Amino acid sequence: MQINLLSIQKNNNDEFSKIDEYYTKLIKKFCSFNDICVFNNKINQAQNTNATEAKKSYTNALSPYKKGFCIALDEKGKEFTSVEFAKLLQDKNEITFFIGGAYGFEQEFITQMHTSIALSKMTLVHKFAKTMLLEQIYRAFCINTNHPYHK
Repeated sequence: MQINLLSIQKNNNDEFSKIDEYYTKLIKKFCSFNDICVFNNKINQAQNTNATEAKKSYTNALSPYKKGFCIALDEKGKEFTSVEFAKLLQDKNEITFFIGGAYGFEQEFITQMHTSIALSKMTLVHKFAKTMLLEQIYRAFCINTNHPYHK
């Protein structure tokens, strides 16, 4: 299985990086995994202009990466339990997750996905959402392989 995680974020070396590296290492025991952070001058300029331009820049930056079963993180997406999420990931050859920038995604981008998910009804800081998603991907593999991590 191939899992790709695309996010609109600057490459940061902060307190979340170590946790993300930890879960990435665990995930790689189960699949091939790519974590790609996309941020460029066009995104930066668009974010400084307005929400509409920012969302367009996210779509332009992320669209070339749409491969396999595509899942966008979106506050209006479906909420899953960990077991339901594990079932969603089962039997897929390639899954690509998309985490947008500060302004979320254009509706058109969301409709091009196979599904959209919400990690919580609460608004989460971008870095925390990514860390939470990584943990849930690892947990899903543990559920699907009867590993004792998920209790």
